[in-house]
Amino acid sequence: MPREWSYWTRNKLEILSGYLPAFNRASQRSPERLYIDLMAGEAGNVDRHTSELFDGSARLALSASPGFTRLAFCELPGKAAALDSDLRARFPGRHFRVYSGNCNEEIVNILADLSKWRRAPTFVFADQQAAEIRWKTVEQVAAFRAGTRKAELWILMSPAMIAKGVAGTEGAAFAARVDALYGGAWWRRIQSARDHKVISAEQYRDEMVNFLRIRLERKLGYAITARIPMHMTNGMPLYDMVFATDHPVGNKIMTDLFRKAAEREPGMRREAQAIALRRRDQKRAEKTGAMPLIEADASIIPLTEAKWEPSATWDPTALPWWSAAPAGI
Repeated sequence: MPREWSYWTRNKLEILSGYLPAFNRASQRSPERLYIDLMAGEAGNVDRHTSELFDGSARLALSASPGFTRLAFCELPGKAAALDSDLRARFPGRHFRVYSGNCNEEIVNILADLSKWRRAPTFVFADQQAAEIRWKTVEQVAAFRAGTRKAELWILMSPAMIAKGVAGTEGAAFAARVDALYGGAWWRRIQSARDHKVISAEQYRDEMVNFLRIRLERKLGYAITARIPMHMTNGMPLYDMVFATDHPVGNKIMTDLFRKAAEREPGMRREAQAIALRRRDQKRAEKTGAMPLIEADASIIPLTEAKWEPSATWDPTALPWWSAAPAGI
């Protein structure tokens, strides 16, 4: 059975489905175009609010038109075989491979298999949950392409999940995973600032995402990075998608898609809220035997205006909280 996801996953994948064909149209001078999915997940998904089925990232990548010429998908053992079976049935004759294992270990094999086409435009999707991707893997991806432009990268960042993991029963072990994500322990000062209430929860999220963008720009040399927030049904931020590119055209396309996603999100959130309210009322009615007087409707839930604009990174060490916070967790 497909895994259930909320509307924010659909919105994220709508951005992806819009960007991939645009990426390929912009790259049509190249005879080869590569797609690498570090955590491909399941082939299909279901919206937990509407019960509608929607395609996962692997199907979207193979469905893109114009298409990628070669694709690599990585997924953990136990799920990789099912993904491979689904994709081969739906897309016979296409040049792709599903790698079974941890992407941080399989990336060497993936890049070796694609090394013949190192000059080809390459897009990499890293849809992690918290701190599964290692900085070393990101470095390998960024260094893969021959020529002046690096592979474009789209990576999920969830400071909320990181904070939860650090505070959990395996806090020290989880913090070591976050060290591996950032390629060092500098993020621990941000965590310490939050733990000691030197910064707010919103500042913590901003600083954690900003720090990854700084690493992508200053350490790996990406010319442009951008972030777009995804929100829960209550409007609270859930995670951010971080985009890194060297190409101004790629940035222009993604900027337009980010703006559309931000405009689309409040309506999707309102629909999800209305469905949740209806289900709540139905459960109450089943218990009490009384039908609800007013059925919840999306139109009665306020629709907030949402806008998105690109923002530059900043130097956290120049801010007052940096020196005010203890150095580590």
